[in-house]
Order: sequence, then C-alpha cells, then structure tokens
Amino acid sequence: MNVSWQGYELRICEFIDWGRELWFALLFLCIGFTIWPLMVYYLGQALGFEYFTSMGLRVWAEQKVYGPLGDGGLRSLSRVFFLSFPYMFSFALRVTLKLLRKGRA
Repeated sequence: MNVSWQGYELRICEFIDWGRELWFALLFLCIGFTIWPLMVYYLGQALGFEYFTSMGLRVWAEQKVYGPLGDGGLRSLSRVFFLSFPYMFSFALRVTLKLLRKGRA
C-alpha cells in the first residue's frame, strides 16, 4: 500500500500483521514460560541424563529455571533466552518460510 503525501511516497509495509504477531507472541511465550521447562525436564529424565535423574522437579524449577531470573546478570539473561526459545524458534521458522515463499513467487 502506498500513500502519497506532498510529493513524497510513503510505503507501508504489508509484511507485518500486528494482530497475528501479538497472538503468536502470547501463545508461544506462554508455552515457553509454562510447558517448555517441563518438557525439557521430563525428556531429560526419559533419556536418562544424569543431570535430570539426580534432580527433583522442584529443584529444577526453583533453582535452575525461574530462580535466576531475579538475580540479574548473564545467568538471568540465559534463562530468559531459554524460556523464550519456543517463540524465537517459531518466529525464525515463520520468517524463513515467508522468505522462501517470496523468493519462489
């Protein structure tokens, strides 16, 4: 969509649908902060990783995942990235698919 304004042409990007983006962010951040740590913990136990088999779920949640969020620093930042991984992965996948479709068309 182009808008003409006193001889200047303003291009409005039709690539972003903000309503859809906000719903995707809400969905995948909720999954990331609630279900994702449980999936990682139980998958680690099912695969028999010593790190997860020797640790309880409460210790994993309180001391390893959510506890460092309040400390600040690099460990806190790494936990935010861990919890935001489902959203970042889905966003990267959607952008990649959009670019592949755009290149083919």
